[in-house]
Order: sequence, then C-alpha cells, then structure tokens
Amino acid sequence: MNEPLWEPPLAGTEQQHLFGMLDRLRATFRYKADGLGIEQLDFRLESSELSLGGLLQHLAAVEDEKFTWLIARRKPETLLALSAEGVDQFQLIGTDPAAAYRRYDQAVAASRRIQEGLLQPGALDQPSALEFDGSQASVRRLVCDLIEEYGRHAGHADLLREAIDGRVGEDPPQDYLPPWYPRT
Repeated sequence: MNEPLWEPPLAGTEQQHLFGMLDRLRATFRYKADGLGIEQLDFRLESSELSLGGLLQHLAAVEDEKFTWLIARRKPETLLALSAEGVDQFQLIGTDPAAAYRRYDQAVAASRRIQEGLLQPGALDQPSALEFDGSQASVRRLVCDLIEEYGRHAGHADLLREAIDGRVGEDPPQDYLPPWYPRT
C-alpha cells in the first residue's frame, strides 16, 4: 500500500521528518475544514468563540508570520492585511468561503516554497528574526512552534467538524491532496 504524499517518512533526515510532520498536520487541518459554506465555517460551539473559518484565517496569519517574516525576513502580506482590517485573527472576515480557503492555501503554499530552501544541512540552525532577551530563536524553534500550533488547532478542528456534520477520523483519506500540495 502506498503512503499518502503528505505522510512523514519512516526514515529520513531531521528536516524531512519535521516538514513531513508539519505537512501531515496541515493536510489534516485542511481536510477537517474542507468543503464548507460560510455558515459552517463560522459555526461555533456554545463553549467557545473558535470557528473553522477563524482557524483558517488565524493559521494563514501564523504561516505568514513564521515563514515569510521570521524565517525569510520578507514582508508578511497576509499578516499585515489582517492587521490592517483591525480584526481578531480568529474572527472570520468576509462572507465568501472561497476567499477564506484561498487565503489559507496561498499562505501555506508560500510557506512551503520557503521551506524548500531549508532542506540543506544546517539550515534549521540558522537564526530567525525572532529575538528574546538578546537571543535569536533558531529556524528549528519556529518550525517546532508551528508544529505545536497545528497540533492544537487540528484538535479544535476535529471537534468543530464533528459538530457540524459528523466528519471524524485522525487523518484525511489516503488519496486526499490539499489544494496547496504540488500535483505530480
């Protein structure tokens, strides 16, 4: 049986494992949020203000912050656009579900292009633009932080999607390819 393209390798380099884990979580999250209308994307449980649309928007901003700004040191367009709107990242803006998916998919695709440049030995040891008390966080630290962020929000997405239409499961189907994944 062939493994899904987004599955981490069974044996590989540190970069292959970290980015494989990140892509698996990205694919899982995107599958949980996939194919919904605006009302469903804005659905909230009584006990929380989180919605799948808000999570799509938030994770688009986090991808842009970590990869575009803090790793590649370029202008974070998605993050700045959301900040200019003056909205909470977790509050879905607009009424077009395609726009919410597009924002997220474009942010992930941009991050993955930057991530391709991080596959060389030593790339994860490079300092990022993130500084705490005079010390700069490594690129590895930012990648690990993003893996943690996705792990938390993939769990939120599980609960939200199950409440919306009953979709459950740990992983997407084996043949699922998110829109940002390169087609071969």
